[in-house]
Amino acid sequence: MSGLATVAIPARLRSSRLERKVLADLGGRTMLRRTHDVAVAAECGPVLVLTDSEEVADEVRSFGGDVRLTSPELESGTARIAAALEWIDTDVVVNLQADSPLVDRAVIAAAADHVRATRAPVAMPVYPLADGADVHDPSVVKVVRTGSGRVLYCSRSAVPHPRDSFGEFWGHVGIYAYERGFLEAFAALPPSQLEQMEKLEQLRWLEAGIRVESFEVRPQGPSVDTPADLERVRATFAVKETL
Repeated sequence: MSGLATVAIPARLRSSRLERKVLADLGGRTMLRRTHDVAVAAECGPVLVLTDSEEVADEVRSFGGDVRLTSPELESGTARIAAALEWIDTDVVVNLQADSPLVDRAVIAAAADHVRATRAPVAMPVYPLADGADVHDPSVVKVVRTGSGRVLYCSRSAVPHPRDSFGEFWGHVGIYAYERGFLEAFAALPPSQLEQMEKLEQLRWLEAGIRVESFEVRPQGPSVDTPADLERVRATFAVKETL
């Protein structure tokens, strides 16, 4: 296996909250292409887009990217990557969400490095949340972690509950890095009631006893989940084009 890391970008055309967002225009390029540009700039290794849509595949081919078609029945980005291991030739894989065109390329590389350094099956970047609306926003995933960085739980709710005083809250950047062995065993992980309740795939791993490590980064540019998010990101790229 190669010592590099593959950056895999799962890209579904259909989305429950914002249909066709991966093909939304951001300053003359699709959101998927903008995200792909960041993945390439991270210089971790090969970049592979995984999709269930021929239309998305055609977009990737139009800018010279590497793309593979996967089953539309796969329920998560991790499942899509695990099903595509035959096309991946590295021991570490970074899962970069297709709706993250403003993520810092250094965070992608750091995620791969953290898996190698800790030998954890999974690593995820987290950032400090201030006492404000983000703590109570269900679209911001909160991460409960030990002092050493091991992840204990993830939730859409404000956890831990600040009974007497406000403590540390951590938000999750939409990136994971995996050891290949975790992906090879992924299909055998049992279903998780916690995962279904919160609609957070990482709860399946935690409930199964998988060690997930976290590392701290600065707050990242927003991902795109809603029409309002899309307009904010479009405005950012409009400013970039004028500089």
